[in-house]
Amino acid sequence: MALDCDYLIIGTGPAGSVLSCNLADNGSKVILLDRANNLKKTDKNSFIFSPYIENCPDYYTPLFSNQLGGNSALWNNKVYLISEDEFKSGDWGFGYNELIENSKELAKKFKINHDEISKIIKKNKLNYSQSKRVKKFGNIFDFLKIKDKSNIQVFSNSSPIGLNIKNNKIISAKVFFKDYNEKKDININKDIIFCAGGLGNPAIIKNLIYNDDNLIGKNLCDHAHINLAEIKKENLKSYSYFGKYFINDNDNNLEQNLYIKDDEYFAGVNFDFLPDPARILKRIFIKSRSSISKYVLKILIKYYSFSYKVFSKILSILNIKGKYSFEFFFSQKKNTHNNLEINHNKIDSFGLKKLNINWNINKEEQLNYEKLINELVGENGKLVKTNKEYLFDKKKIFVGLHPSCTTHIGKDNINGCVDNNLKLFNYDNIYVSGSSVFSINGFTNPTWTIMVLSHRLSKFLLNKNKSN
Repeated sequence: MALDCDYLIIGTGPAGSVLSCNLADNGSKVILLDRANNLKKTDKNSFIFSPYIENCPDYYTPLFSNQLGGNSALWNNKVYLISEDEFKSGDWGFGYNELIENSKELAKKFKINHDEISKIIKKNKLNYSQSKRVKKFGNIFDFLKIKDKSNIQVFSNSSPIGLNIKNNKIISAKVFFKDYNEKKDININKDIIFCAGGLGNPAIIKNLIYNDDNLIGKNLCDHAHINLAEIKKENLKSYSYFGKYFINDNDNNLEQNLYIKDDEYFAGVNFDFLPDPARILKRIFIKSRSSISKYVLKILIKYYSFSYKVFSKILSILNIKGKYSFEFFFSQKKNTHNNLEINHNKIDSFGLKKLNINWNINKEEQLNYEKLINELVGENGKLVKTNKEYLFDKKKIFVGLHPSCTTHIGKDNINGCVDNNLKLFNYDNIYVSGSSVFSINGFTNPTWTIMVLSHRLSKFLLNKNKSN
């Protein structure tokens, strides 16, 4: 027997959780699907490789929480809104004031002081974007108590595998419920919304709706993180103002994120400990698909990390080695060569074709990143003056946490994938929310902006369907 709903939402992460909560609170009947099997993990670092990805570059590491709540289960609760500088470097189809108003509404609902998550501070001729660690959030799906809402049905370990389309409108979806090993139709009275993330949204859309001849899955942007310089313990006070939360450990949980811009590129900077010595091993661990190799790697990572920390602490006490570094994270321009393409030879456990990730940092980006780095840490560096030249080395980056722009907003289907109300072009009732719709990725952690976009979308859908 078929199921019925007003709204079918794919994905339970920040986008899907906020959207489903708002729609349900206004009396709508919602079905919420997620491919995660939701087996609870005791170790937050037990990341797995994204199940709908087959191949990707060695230095790109797409993570998947396998939890209801999506990658908010991996999140460190860093809340701040994309800055006006970043927003205006893209074309979103609506103004920054509208984004601010929606952000204020959501902050009020969640009892957050909005000024604390949208403030730009100028100090010593440098700009800082303020963020807050909102510890109560954790997993957004759990925080919003989605499972307790009577008019939301939640299904884990499930995915749409087909869509019934008539006159550019989705009438129903064929869904595979793996826990029950059965396929059922879900009748959709109003709209379907894809909220499966920067990789998940294009993966589903490319499988069920589009081929490779359009912008879906193209223009993949991400934040490349790299730690540079070596700062000794006695210099802590000079840089703690923009230190990470575990360095400052202040009671108000506020953080300042230094940022600079040159041409069309942004760099965010936090004062951090030295880079994780086991970063490459962790990258291999995440990508490993063998339980035996994962077990061996986990032991190696623990042993290596412990030994390194002990050795580094001794050197730090002897004032031979620094304890801290600067973590840089960079924006990226849209580039169709960075994309997701269908792998026609591999399918996932739902029978959907997997994707290959093509992603790189080109020479122009590398030169601009190095220019930004040396503006802060270089011969005339605003943070550290040194004759040492710091280069951007792809082998030392960590990237894959914030995939964006893969179904980005545009004026039409030549210049984008969705309109300014996040409706997929050429369809009447298909919407997309999440980092995939971003016009640019900037440097800001995208989670709060994702939630704000879903809040804005929920108001639009409720108003549209009320009118109809």
